[in-house]
Amino acid sequence: MITRRISAIALAAVCAAVPLTTFSASAAQAGTSSTAAAFGPVKCVPIGDNELCARGITGSPGGYNVAYYKNAGSTITARFRLMCINGFTKDDNGAFSISPGQVRSFVFAVGNQGSCRVRMQDITNGGYYYSPYVVP
Repeated sequence: MITRRISAIALAAVCAAVPLTTFSASAAQAGTSSTAAAFGPVKCVPIGDNELCARGITGSPGGYNVAYYKNAGSTITARFRLMCINGFTKDDNGAFSISPGQVRSFVFAVGNQGSCRVRMQDITNGGYYYSPYVVP
Protein backbone atom coordinates (compact mmCIF):
# COMPACT_ATOMS: atom_id res chain seq x y z
CA MET A 1 0.00 0.00 0.00
CA ILE A 2 2.79 2.46 0.88
CA THR A 3 4.58 1.74 -2.41
CA ARG A 4 1.38 2.40 -4.36
CA ARG A 5 0.75 5.64 -2.47
CA ILE A 6 4.25 6.86 -3.25
CA SER A 7 3.65 5.84 -6.87
CA ALA A 8 0.35 7.71 -6.85
CA ILE A 9 2.09 10.83 -5.54
CA ALA A 10 4.71 10.58 -8.28
CA LEU A 11 2.00 9.86 -10.86
CA ALA A 12 -0.01 12.91 -9.87
CA ALA A 13 3.07 15.13 -10.11
CA VAL A 14 3.78 13.83 -13.60
CA CYS A 15 0.11 14.15 -14.57
CA ALA A 16 0.11 17.83 -13.70
CA ALA A 17 3.23 18.41 -15.80
CA VAL A 18 2.46 16.49 -19.01
CA PRO A 19 -0.65 15.57 -20.99
CA LEU A 20 -2.18 12.35 -19.68
CA THR A 21 -2.55 10.66 -23.03
CA THR A 22 0.70 8.91 -22.13
CA PHE A 23 -1.11 7.20 -19.25
CA SER A 24 -4.57 6.67 -20.65
CA ALA A 25 -6.22 5.29 -23.76
CA SER A 26 -8.73 8.14 -23.61
CA ALA A 27 -7.85 11.74 -24.27
CA ALA A 28 -7.15 13.68 -21.11
CA GLN A 29 -7.92 17.13 -19.90
CA ALA A 30 -5.06 19.00 -18.26
CA GLY A 31 -4.77 22.69 -17.55
CA THR A 32 -1.71 24.64 -18.58
CA SER A 33 -0.42 27.39 -16.38
CA SER A 34 2.76 28.93 -15.11
CA THR A 35 1.43 28.63 -11.56
CA ALA A 36 2.99 25.75 -9.64
CA ALA A 37 0.51 23.10 -8.58
CA ALA A 38 0.32 21.65 -5.09
CA PHE A 39 -1.19 18.27 -4.32
CA GLY A 40 -3.39 17.14 -1.48
CA PRO A 41 -3.03 13.72 0.10
CA VAL A 42 -3.70 10.66 -2.03
CA LYS A 43 -6.77 8.74 -0.84
CA CYS A 44 -7.30 5.22 -2.14
CA VAL A 45 -9.91 2.50 -1.93
CA PRO A 46 -9.17 -1.17 -2.71
CA ILE A 47 -11.25 -2.90 -5.37
CA GLY A 48 -10.26 -6.51 -4.86
CA ASP A 49 -6.56 -6.64 -5.78
CA ASN A 50 -6.87 -3.31 -7.63
CA GLU A 51 -6.96 0.25 -6.32
CA LEU A 52 -8.79 3.50 -7.14
CA CYS A 53 -7.02 6.65 -5.91
CA ALA A 54 -7.88 10.36 -5.96
CA ARG A 55 -6.29 13.63 -4.86
CA GLY A 56 -6.96 17.34 -5.10
CA ILE A 57 -4.72 19.67 -7.11
CA THR A 58 -4.36 23.38 -6.28
CA GLY A 59 -3.01 26.02 -8.61
CA SER A 60 -4.43 27.33 -11.83
CA PRO A 61 -6.84 25.93 -12.83
CA GLY A 62 -6.50 23.18 -10.20
CA GLY A 63 -8.88 20.29 -9.91
CA TYR A 64 -8.79 16.58 -9.17
CA ASN A 65 -6.60 13.66 -10.24
CA VAL A 66 -7.78 10.05 -10.34
CA ALA A 67 -5.74 6.90 -10.96
CA TYR A 68 -6.87 3.30 -11.28
CA TYR A 69 -4.24 0.62 -10.64
CA LYS A 70 -5.22 -2.63 -12.35
CA ASN A 71 -3.11 -5.31 -10.66
CA ALA A 72 -5.18 -8.42 -11.32
CA GLY A 73 -8.28 -9.74 -13.04
CA SER A 74 -9.31 -9.50 -16.67
CA THR A 75 -9.23 -6.55 -19.04
CA ILE A 76 -12.17 -4.18 -18.56
CA THR A 77 -13.61 -1.08 -20.19
CA ALA A 78 -14.30 1.75 -17.75
CA ARG A 79 -15.08 5.47 -17.34
CA PHE A 80 -14.43 8.11 -14.68
CA ARG A 81 -16.93 10.71 -13.42
CA LEU A 82 -16.13 13.49 -10.96
CA MET A 83 -18.97 13.96 -8.45
CA CYS A 84 -18.88 16.88 -5.99
CA ILE A 85 -20.91 17.63 -2.89
CA ASN A 86 -21.94 21.00 -4.41
CA GLY A 87 -23.71 19.10 -7.24
CA PHE A 88 -21.02 19.63 -9.88
CA THR A 89 -20.33 16.58 -12.08
CA LYS A 90 -17.99 16.05 -15.01
CA ASP A 91 -17.22 12.98 -17.11
CA ASP A 92 -13.83 12.01 -18.50
CA ASN A 93 -13.30 12.16 -22.27
CA GLY A 94 -14.52 8.65 -23.02
CA ALA A 95 -14.33 5.00 -22.12
CA PHE A 96 -10.93 3.36 -21.81
CA SER A 97 -9.65 -0.20 -21.68
CA ILE A 98 -7.32 -1.33 -18.90
CA SER A 99 -5.51 -4.64 -18.41
CA PRO A 100 -3.63 -6.12 -15.44
CA GLY A 101 -0.31 -4.35 -14.88
CA GLN A 102 -1.61 -1.02 -16.21
CA VAL A 103 -2.55 2.33 -14.65
CA ARG A 104 -5.06 4.78 -16.11
CA SER A 105 -5.15 8.35 -14.84
CA PHE A 106 -7.22 11.44 -15.57
CA VAL A 107 -7.05 15.06 -14.41
CA PHE A 108 -10.32 16.93 -14.04
CA ALA A 109 -9.03 20.51 -14.53
CA VAL A 110 -12.16 22.18 -13.15
CA GLY A 111 -10.78 24.39 -10.38
CA ASN A 112 -11.76 24.02 -6.76
CA GLN A 113 -15.23 22.49 -6.55
CA GLY A 114 -14.85 21.65 -2.86
CA SER A 115 -15.17 18.09 -1.63
CA CYS A 116 -15.41 15.65 -4.56
CA ARG A 117 -14.96 11.98 -5.31
CA VAL A 118 -14.57 9.99 -8.49
CA ARG A 119 -16.91 7.24 -9.62
CA MET A 120 -15.39 4.59 -11.84
CA GLN A 121 -17.93 2.72 -13.93
CA ASP A 122 -16.87 -0.81 -14.90
CA ILE A 123 -18.73 -1.01 -18.21
CA THR A 124 -17.61 -4.60 -18.82
CA ASN A 125 -19.04 -6.01 -15.59
CA GLY A 126 -21.66 -3.39 -14.79
CA GLY A 127 -20.23 -2.19 -11.45
CA TYR A 128 -19.63 1.25 -9.94
CA TYR A 129 -16.74 2.07 -7.58
CA TYR A 130 -16.12 5.29 -5.65
CA SER A 131 -12.92 6.96 -4.51
CA PRO A 132 -12.82 8.66 -1.11
CA TYR A 133 -13.71 12.38 -1.06
CA VAL A 134 -10.80 14.76 -1.66
CA VAL A 135 -10.36 18.55 -1.80
CA PRO A 136 -7.79 20.70 -3.65
